[in-house]
This record gives sequence, C-alpha cells and structure tokens, in this order.
Amino acid sequence: MAMNRSTSTALVIAAVVLGGLGIYSNLSRPSEATKPTGGATSAPAEKGIEIPGASGQKRVVKKLRISPEKLKLGTISPCKPFETPEVVLTNDGDEPVSITGWIATCACVSPSLKAGETIEPHGFLRVPIVVQPLGLGGKSQRLDFRLDGNAVGGSLRIDYVIESPIRAMPVLVTRPEVKGPKIIDLERVDGEGNLIADKFAVRGFEPPVAQFVESLRDGHASIAIDYEKIDQLAEAEPGRRNSGFVWEERGGKQHWKTLELVVSTDSDACSALRIIVRNR
Repeated sequence: MAMNRSTSTALVIAAVVLGGLGIYSNLSRPSEATKPTGGATSAPAEKGIEIPGASGQKRVVKKLRISPEKLKLGTISPCKPFETPEVVLTNDGDEPVSITGWIATCACVSPSLKAGETIEPHGFLRVPIVVQPLGLGGKSQRLDFRLDGNAVGGSLRIDYVIESPIRAMPVLVTRPEVKGPKIIDLERVDGEGNLIADKFAVRGFEPPVAQFVESLRDGHASIAIDYEKIDQLAEAEPGRRNSGFVWEERGGKQHWKTLELVVSTDSDACSALRIIVRNR
C-alpha cells in the first residue's frame, strides 16, 4: 500500500513536469498568426525616410531635398525692387515625385510653381519664391511642399526684415465681397510704424486701375482700387502680357489671382509703392 502511494506520488510529479514542458513548448512555438510573411524583407529599399508601419514593417516615405533649406533675405521694401530668391528641389529617389501643393504660414510667400509638377528620378527643379513685403519689421515664414498622398515633401524657412516709409492699410488688399471700390489708406511712417507728418502727393498708378480719393492730414492719402477695371484689363490682350499679373486656372479657364499695383508719389522716401492686389 505504501509502495502504491509512492508510485502515485511519482506519477503526479511526472505529470506536472510534463505539463509544464508542454506549456513552454506552446509558448515558444510560433503560431500561424505570428509567423512572418514571406517576400516582405526581400524587396529592394527605396531612398527616403523609413517610418515603422502598423505591422512592424518599415514604410518608405518619399521626400524632396530642398537647397537651401533657409533663405535669409535681409531687408526688403515695397518701395524698392528686390531680387526674387530661388531654391532647388531635387528628387534623390528612384521614382518620379509629384508636387501636389504647398502650405505657407502667410499668403505673402509662395513658390512660382504649378501644382502637379513632377520631378523625375535624380532630377531637379529650380523654383522662384515670391515674397510680398507686407507689414513692418522682422518676419520668419515657413513653406511646406506636399507630395502624393499629402506627404510632407520638405520645409523651407524664409527670414527677412521689412522697411516701408509709406505703409498701405490694410496690408492685405483683397477684393471686397460686394461690388464697389476698395479704399486703401497710405501713411508716411518711421521704422517703428509711427506716423510722420510728412506731406506727400499721389502722382499716378500703373496700371491705371485706381484713383486718388483724399488726404485727411499731412502724411496721409487715400486711394480707391477699381476691381472692375482690373477685370477688364485682365480680359484684354494687353492684360495677358502684363507682367504684374499672376494667373491661376479655374474650371479650365485662366483667371487673374494677383496684380502688382505701383503707386507713384512725390516722396523721396518712397517714390514708387508696390501693392499686391488680390482677387477672390
């Protein structure tokens, strides 16, 4: 009887040991759900940024190389012409990339580029950057390029300082929602934006799509911009050749997007004030 108890105890111990070995074996043996899929690691890698995917595998995101990545323009002014800066977009990958658009921190900076522009593998594209000097003082803007799938194709930083002896108010001239002229105030200011009682007169406009309204005090003048005249000019043949227009396509037709209006004055500080007029 004692021997039977010993035998039973030995059998129980053996069962526990074997059971434990069986559990360990099940945990260490890969199941069908956790087995790696074949072929995923044998594909050739593309050039780009690798980001872990949901399955743990690495997904390649294409990215443009921007040179330079930062533009330092120094001091610019709407009273003086300045050279348009330029960057180079390079595709270092083995497949074409399409620039579907861009996002900027301010409407005052934009690439001179058509959305949908494609850069071939190992190719490059020179892109002028349009900078409109709005406001006064130091500015730092960011321009993000977007690729297929709304992926970020790289960022450009643009730093500059604006000086404007005559300031236009509002600084962003946009077409009014109702028909009629757009009234703009011109003020003679110092470097800090303080009004200077320095009398000046408006001499004319190029193109002739605006008129002088009144002067409320020394250092001030009001003008009225006629959007209907701008529309007429844009539809006429001379308007098509006017370098001051920037065009965009809507519904298969070309429409004017912005126009550079030059206001001539008798002020030695700012004899020609450039104002960007925007359409809707």
